[in-house]
Amino acid sequence: MNAIRPHDDQAGFIECYSARFQAGGRDDAAAYASFVMAAFDFEIPACAVPEAFAADTGLFFLPDVTVSWSRGTASRFSRTTRTIAARGTDQILVVCYRDGWFDMTAGGQTRRVAAGELAFVDLSQEIAIEAPRVDNLSLAISRRRLEAMVPFLDRANGFVRPVDALSKLLRGMMEDIVALGPTMPVVDARGIADATLRLVAACLEPLARGSAASGRSSVSLVAVKAFIEQHLLDPALGPQALIDAFGTTRSTLYRLFEPMGGVTAYIAQRRLHHAFRLLSDTRQPRVRISRLAAELGFSHPSAFTRAFRETFGLSPKAVQALARHSRERDVQLMISSEPMQYLRPIGGG
Repeated sequence: MNAIRPHDDQAGFIECYSARFQAGGRDDAAAYASFVMAAFDFEIPACAVPEAFAADTGLFFLPDVTVSWSRGTASRFSRTTRTIAARGTDQILVVCYRDGWFDMTAGGQTRRVAAGELAFVDLSQEIAIEAPRVDNLSLAISRRRLEAMVPFLDRANGFVRPVDALSKLLRGMMEDIVALGPTMPVVDARGIADATLRLVAACLEPLARGSAASGRSSVSLVAVKAFIEQHLLDPALGPQALIDAFGTTRSTLYRLFEPMGGVTAYIAQRRLHHAFRLLSDTRQPRVRISRLAAELGFSHPSAFTRAFRETFGLSPKAVQALARHSRERDVQLMISSEPMQYLRPIGGG
Protein backbone atom coordinates (compact mmCIF):
# COMPACT_ATOMS: atom_id res chain seq x y z
CA MET A 1 0.00 0.00 0.00
CA ASN A 2 3.00 2.28 0.33
CA ALA A 3 4.09 2.21 -3.31
CA ILE A 4 0.93 3.06 -5.22
CA ARG A 5 2.18 6.24 -6.88
CA PRO A 6 5.67 7.57 -7.58
CA HIS A 7 6.85 10.90 -6.27
CA ASP A 8 6.21 13.76 -8.68
CA ASP A 9 9.20 16.14 -8.75
CA GLN A 10 7.22 18.64 -10.86
CA ALA A 11 4.67 19.38 -8.13
CA GLY A 12 5.11 22.27 -5.70
CA PHE A 13 4.34 20.13 -2.67
CA ILE A 14 4.63 16.43 -1.95
CA GLU A 15 1.74 14.17 -2.88
CA CYS A 16 -0.48 13.19 0.05
CA TYR A 17 -3.57 10.96 0.05
CA SER A 18 -6.08 9.49 2.44
CA ALA A 19 -8.43 6.54 2.19
CA ARG A 20 -11.33 5.24 4.31
CA PHE A 21 -12.84 1.76 4.37
CA GLN A 22 -16.00 0.79 6.25
CA ALA A 23 -18.21 -2.28 6.33
CA GLY A 24 -21.60 -2.16 4.67
CA GLY A 25 -20.60 -0.50 1.42
CA ARG A 26 -18.14 -0.84 -1.43
CA ASP A 27 -15.31 0.25 0.89
CA ASP A 28 -15.39 -2.90 3.01
CA ALA A 29 -12.78 -5.45 4.09
CA ALA A 30 -12.59 -6.93 0.59
CA ALA A 31 -11.89 -3.52 -0.88
CA TYR A 32 -9.22 -2.91 1.76
CA ALA A 33 -7.62 -6.25 0.91
CA SER A 34 -7.43 -5.13 -2.71
CA PHE A 35 -5.98 -1.81 -1.63
CA VAL A 36 -3.06 -3.32 0.36
CA MET A 37 -2.43 -6.33 -1.90
CA ALA A 38 0.74 -4.81 -3.38
CA ALA A 39 2.39 -5.32 0.01
CA PHE A 40 0.34 -7.88 1.95
CA ASP A 41 -2.39 -10.46 1.92
CA PHE A 42 -5.04 -9.13 4.30
CA GLU A 43 -7.66 -10.92 6.36
CA ILE A 44 -9.66 -10.38 9.54
CA PRO A 45 -8.24 -12.73 12.21
CA ALA A 46 -10.48 -15.64 13.16
CA CYS A 47 -10.04 -14.80 16.84
CA ALA A 48 -11.10 -11.17 16.38
CA VAL A 49 -13.93 -9.80 18.47
CA PRO A 50 -16.99 -9.47 16.21
CA GLU A 51 -17.29 -5.85 15.12
CA ALA A 52 -17.88 -3.80 12.02
CA PHE A 53 -14.73 -3.56 9.90
CA ALA A 54 -13.14 -0.12 9.54
CA ALA A 55 -9.79 1.20 8.36
CA ASP A 56 -8.39 4.65 7.67
CA THR A 57 -5.01 5.51 6.21
CA GLY A 58 -2.95 8.46 5.05
CA LEU A 59 0.04 8.36 2.69
CA PHE A 60 2.79 10.95 2.22
CA PHE A 61 5.19 10.49 -0.71
CA LEU A 62 8.80 11.68 -0.49
CA PRO A 63 11.67 10.63 -2.80
CA ASP A 64 12.56 6.98 -1.96
CA VAL A 65 10.51 7.18 1.26
CA THR A 66 6.78 6.94 1.89
CA VAL A 67 5.32 7.67 5.31
CA SER A 68 1.87 6.42 6.19
CA TRP A 69 -0.45 6.12 9.14
CA SER A 70 -3.20 3.56 9.60
CA ARG A 71 -6.00 3.00 12.07
CA GLY A 72 -8.42 0.11 11.99
CA THR A 73 -10.10 -2.88 13.54
CA ALA A 74 -8.50 -6.31 14.05
CA SER A 75 -6.25 -7.20 11.10
CA ARG A 76 -3.79 -9.81 9.88
CA PHE A 77 -1.22 -8.95 7.22
CA SER A 78 0.94 -11.69 5.73
CA ARG A 79 3.49 -12.14 2.99
CA THR A 80 4.26 -15.61 1.64
CA THR A 81 6.75 -16.81 -0.96
CA ARG A 82 4.00 -16.80 -3.59
CA THR A 83 2.93 -13.28 -2.59
CA ILE A 84 6.53 -12.07 -2.85
CA ALA A 85 7.02 -13.61 -6.27
CA ALA A 86 3.78 -12.14 -7.59
CA ARG A 87 4.10 -8.62 -6.16
CA GLY A 88 7.72 -7.56 -6.19
CA THR A 89 10.40 -7.25 -3.53
CA ASP A 90 11.64 -3.69 -3.59
CA GLN A 91 10.89 -2.17 -0.20
CA ILE A 92 11.79 -2.30 3.47
CA LEU A 93 9.05 -1.28 5.93
CA VAL A 94 9.43 0.21 9.39
CA VAL A 95 6.28 -0.16 11.49
CA CYS A 96 5.66 1.65 14.78
CA TYR A 97 2.42 1.32 16.73
CA ARG A 98 1.34 4.53 18.41
CA ASP A 99 -0.98 2.60 20.70
CA GLY A 100 -1.55 -1.07 21.50
CA TRP A 101 0.61 -3.91 20.19
CA PHE A 102 0.92 -6.50 17.43
CA ASP A 103 2.36 -9.99 17.03
CA MET A 104 4.99 -10.42 14.31
CA THR A 105 6.07 -13.81 12.95
CA ALA A 106 9.31 -13.95 10.97
CA GLY A 107 11.84 -16.73 10.53
CA GLY A 108 9.58 -19.17 12.36
CA GLN A 109 9.53 -17.06 15.53
CA THR A 110 6.71 -14.90 16.90
CA ARG A 111 7.21 -11.93 19.18
CA ARG A 112 4.96 -9.23 20.52
CA VAL A 113 5.89 -5.69 19.51
CA ALA A 114 4.80 -2.96 21.92
CA ALA A 115 3.81 0.62 21.15
CA GLY A 116 6.85 2.78 20.41
CA GLU A 117 9.08 -0.08 19.29
CA LEU A 118 10.19 -0.14 15.65
CA ALA A 119 9.58 -3.36 13.69
CA PHE A 120 11.40 -3.90 10.39
CA VAL A 121 9.82 -5.84 7.54
CA ASP A 122 11.68 -6.95 4.42
CA LEU A 123 9.12 -7.37 1.65
CA SER A 124 11.40 -9.92 -0.05
CA GLN A 125 10.91 -12.32 2.89
CA GLU A 126 7.97 -14.11 4.49
CA ILE A 127 6.30 -12.45 7.46
CA ALA A 128 2.95 -12.16 9.26
CA ILE A 129 1.62 -9.33 11.44
CA GLU A 130 -1.56 -9.66 13.50
CA ALA A 131 -3.14 -7.06 15.76
CA PRO A 132 -6.42 -6.78 17.71
CA ARG A 133 -6.52 -3.12 16.67
CA VAL A 134 -4.38 -1.08 14.28
CA ASP A 135 -2.92 2.32 15.14
CA ASN A 136 0.44 2.74 13.49
CA LEU A 137 2.94 4.83 11.62
CA SER A 138 5.04 3.21 8.93
CA LEU A 139 7.85 3.93 6.53
CA ALA A 140 8.28 2.29 3.14
CA ILE A 141 11.91 2.69 2.11
CA SER A 142 13.67 2.10 -1.17
CA ARG A 143 15.82 -1.02 -0.84
CA ARG A 144 18.21 0.42 -3.41
CA ARG A 145 18.96 3.42 -1.21
CA LEU A 146 19.12 1.51 2.06
CA GLU A 147 21.32 -1.35 0.79
CA ALA A 148 24.17 1.09 0.24
CA MET A 149 24.00 2.11 3.91
CA VAL A 150 23.25 -1.19 5.68
CA PRO A 151 25.60 -4.12 4.91
CA PHE A 152 23.25 -6.83 6.22
CA LEU A 153 19.86 -5.68 5.11
CA ASP A 154 18.74 -9.29 4.55
CA ARG A 155 18.85 -9.75 8.34
CA ALA A 156 16.47 -6.85 8.98
CA ASN A 157 13.26 -8.87 8.55
CA GLY A 158 11.67 -9.22 11.98
CA PHE A 159 14.26 -7.01 13.71
CA VAL A 160 12.79 -4.86 16.50
CA ARG A 161 14.42 -1.70 17.78
CA PRO A 162 13.38 -1.02 21.39
CA VAL A 163 12.18 2.34 22.63
CA ASP A 164 15.40 4.34 22.93
CA ALA A 165 16.86 7.64 21.75
CA LEU A 166 17.23 6.58 18.10
CA SER A 167 13.83 4.94 17.81
CA LYS A 168 12.21 8.01 19.38
CA LEU A 169 13.99 10.26 16.88
CA LEU A 170 12.84 8.18 13.92
CA ARG A 171 9.28 8.01 15.21
CA GLY A 172 9.38 11.79 15.73
CA MET A 173 10.54 12.24 12.14
CA MET A 174 7.62 10.13 10.91
CA GLU A 175 5.18 12.14 13.04
CA ASP A 176 6.61 15.42 11.72
CA ILE A 177 6.27 14.32 8.10
CA VAL A 178 2.62 13.43 8.72
CA ALA A 179 2.05 16.76 10.49
CA LEU A 180 3.65 18.76 7.67
CA GLY A 181 1.78 16.70 5.10
CA PRO A 182 0.84 18.55 1.92
CA THR A 183 2.53 21.76 3.11
CA MET A 184 5.98 20.16 2.60
CA PRO A 185 7.66 21.64 -0.50
CA VAL A 186 9.17 19.17 -2.94
CA VAL A 187 12.41 21.16 -2.78
CA ASP A 188 12.73 20.22 0.92
CA ALA A 189 11.49 16.66 0.59
CA ARG A 190 14.78 15.23 -0.75
CA GLY A 191 16.75 16.44 2.28
CA ILE A 192 14.06 15.21 4.68
CA ALA A 193 14.03 11.80 2.98
CA ASP A 194 17.84 11.57 3.16
CA ALA A 195 17.78 12.39 6.88
CA THR A 196 15.09 9.76 7.42
CA LEU A 197 17.17 7.14 5.60
CA ARG A 198 20.20 7.92 7.76
CA LEU A 199 18.11 7.49 10.90
CA VAL A 200 16.79 4.15 9.64
CA ALA A 201 20.34 2.98 8.90
CA ALA A 202 21.44 4.02 12.40
CA CYS A 203 18.55 2.05 13.93
CA LEU A 204 19.73 -1.05 12.04
CA GLU A 205 23.34 -0.75 13.22
CA PRO A 206 22.96 -3.61 15.76
CA LEU A 207 22.66 -6.01 12.80
CA ALA A 208 26.32 -5.35 11.96
CA ARG A 209 27.38 -5.72 15.60
CA GLY A 210 25.58 -9.03 15.79
CA SER A 211 27.59 -10.28 12.82
CA ALA A 212 30.98 -9.41 14.27
CA ALA A 213 33.52 -12.18 14.66
CA SER A 214 34.16 -13.74 18.03
CA GLY A 215 37.22 -12.87 20.04
CA ARG A 216 38.95 -16.01 18.78
CA SER A 217 39.62 -14.44 15.38
CA SER A 218 40.72 -11.10 14.01
CA VAL A 219 38.78 -11.73 10.79
CA SER A 220 35.57 -9.72 10.65
CA LEU A 221 32.50 -11.73 9.76
CA VAL A 222 30.97 -8.45 8.62
CA ALA A 223 33.76 -7.99 6.07
CA VAL A 224 33.63 -11.61 4.89
CA LYS A 225 29.87 -11.50 4.37
CA ALA A 226 30.15 -8.19 2.52
CA PHE A 227 32.78 -9.77 0.24
CA ILE A 228 30.45 -12.70 -0.44
CA GLU A 229 27.59 -10.36 -1.38
CA GLN A 230 29.84 -8.48 -3.79
CA HIS A 231 31.02 -11.69 -5.50
CA LEU A 232 27.87 -13.83 -5.65
CA LEU A 233 28.12 -14.01 -9.44
CA ASP A 234 31.78 -15.03 -9.37
CA PRO A 235 31.94 -18.79 -10.07
CA ALA A 236 35.26 -18.95 -8.19
CA LEU A 237 33.62 -17.79 -4.95
CA GLY A 238 34.18 -20.43 -2.28
CA PRO A 239 36.20 -21.19 0.87
CA GLN A 240 39.56 -20.94 -0.88
CA ALA A 241 38.72 -17.58 -2.44
CA LEU A 242 37.81 -16.22 1.01
CA ILE A 243 40.97 -17.66 2.58
CA ASP A 244 43.08 -15.97 -0.09
CA ALA A 245 41.19 -12.67 0.13
CA PHE A 246 41.41 -12.35 3.92
CA GLY A 247 44.65 -14.19 4.63
CA THR A 248 42.97 -16.44 7.16
CA THR A 249 43.07 -20.17 7.81
CA ARG A 250 40.51 -22.72 6.74
CA SER A 251 39.75 -23.65 10.36
CA THR A 252 39.13 -20.00 11.29
CA LEU A 253 36.83 -19.50 8.31
CA TYR A 254 34.86 -22.64 9.10
CA ARG A 255 34.53 -21.63 12.75
CA LEU A 256 33.08 -18.26 11.75
CA PHE A 257 30.38 -19.85 9.61
CA GLU A 258 29.65 -22.89 11.76
CA PRO A 259 26.49 -21.32 13.30
CA MET A 260 25.16 -20.78 9.75
CA GLY A 261 25.68 -24.35 8.58
CA GLY A 262 29.12 -23.79 7.08
CA VAL A 263 30.62 -21.37 4.59
CA THR A 264 29.67 -23.38 1.49
CA ALA A 265 26.06 -23.70 2.61
CA TYR A 266 25.94 -20.00 3.46
CA ILE A 267 27.20 -19.00 -0.01
CA ALA A 268 24.67 -21.33 -1.66
CA GLN A 269 21.81 -19.81 0.34
CA ARG A 270 22.88 -16.25 -0.43
CA ARG A 271 23.06 -17.14 -4.13
CA LEU A 272 19.59 -18.66 -4.04
CA HIS A 273 18.14 -15.61 -2.31
CA HIS A 274 19.87 -13.38 -4.85
CA ALA A 275 18.29 -15.44 -7.62
CA PHE A 276 14.84 -15.19 -6.03
CA ARG A 277 15.05 -11.42 -5.77
CA LEU A 278 16.31 -11.14 -9.35
CA LEU A 279 13.55 -13.36 -10.74
CA SER A 280 10.78 -11.71 -8.72
CA ASP A 281 11.87 -8.09 -9.11
CA THR A 282 9.25 -6.54 -11.37
CA ARG A 283 11.76 -3.94 -12.59
CA GLN A 284 14.21 -6.51 -13.96
CA PRO A 285 14.13 -7.85 -17.54
CA ARG A 286 13.49 -11.55 -17.96
CA VAL A 287 16.61 -13.72 -17.57
CA ARG A 288 17.30 -17.24 -18.79
CA ILE A 289 17.23 -19.77 -15.96
CA SER A 290 20.14 -21.75 -17.41
CA ARG A 291 22.29 -18.64 -17.65
CA LEU A 292 21.44 -17.56 -14.12
CA ALA A 293 22.27 -21.04 -12.80
CA ALA A 294 25.68 -20.92 -14.48
CA GLU A 295 26.42 -17.41 -13.17
CA LEU A 296 25.63 -18.56 -9.64
CA GLY A 297 28.03 -21.49 -9.84
CA PHE A 298 25.55 -24.37 -10.17
CA SER A 299 26.84 -27.31 -12.19
CA HIS A 300 23.57 -27.75 -14.09
CA PRO A 301 20.23 -25.90 -14.35
CA SER A 302 18.48 -28.92 -12.84
CA ALA A 303 20.66 -28.69 -9.71
CA PHE A 304 19.79 -25.00 -9.42
CA THR A 305 16.07 -25.67 -9.90
CA ARG A 306 16.09 -28.44 -7.30
CA ALA A 307 17.87 -26.30 -4.68
CA PHE A 308 15.64 -23.32 -5.47
CA ARG A 309 12.46 -25.36 -5.08
CA GLU A 310 13.68 -26.89 -1.80
CA THR A 311 14.34 -23.41 -0.41
CA PHE A 312 11.29 -21.50 -1.66
CA GLY A 313 8.70 -24.14 -2.53
CA LEU A 314 8.44 -22.82 -6.09
CA SER A 315 10.52 -23.41 -9.20
CA PRO A 316 12.53 -20.53 -10.72
CA LYS A 317 10.21 -20.55 -13.77
CA ALA A 318 7.13 -20.31 -11.53
CA VAL A 319 8.57 -17.30 -9.69
CA GLN A 320 9.47 -15.66 -12.98
CA ALA A 321 5.97 -16.27 -14.35
CA LEU A 322 4.34 -14.79 -11.25
CA ALA A 323 6.53 -11.70 -11.49
CA ARG A 324 5.74 -11.29 -15.20
CA HIS A 325 2.02 -11.49 -14.44
CA SER A 326 2.53 -8.87 -11.74
CA ARG A 327 4.15 -6.50 -14.25
CA GLU A 328 1.22 -6.94 -16.65
CA ARG A 329 -1.30 -6.34 -13.86
CA ASP A 330 0.54 -3.24 -12.64
CA VAL A 331 0.31 -1.70 -16.11
CA GLN A 332 -3.42 -2.35 -16.15
CA LEU A 333 -3.90 -0.86 -12.68
CA MET A 334 -2.34 2.43 -13.77
CA ILE A 335 -5.27 3.02 -16.12
CA SER A 336 -8.03 1.43 -14.07
CA SER A 337 -9.87 2.44 -10.90
CA GLU A 338 -8.28 -0.23 -8.68
CA PRO A 339 -6.88 0.60 -6.19
CA MET A 340 -6.49 4.31 -6.97
CA GLN A 341 -10.23 4.85 -6.66
CA TYR A 342 -9.97 4.69 -2.87
CA LEU A 343 -7.40 7.50 -2.56
CA ARG A 344 -8.39 11.10 -2.00
CA PRO A 345 -5.85 13.94 -2.22
CA ILE A 346 -5.14 15.79 1.01
CA GLY A 347 -5.19 19.54 0.30
CA GLY A 348 -2.06 21.60 0.90
CA GLY A 349 -0.70 25.07 1.02
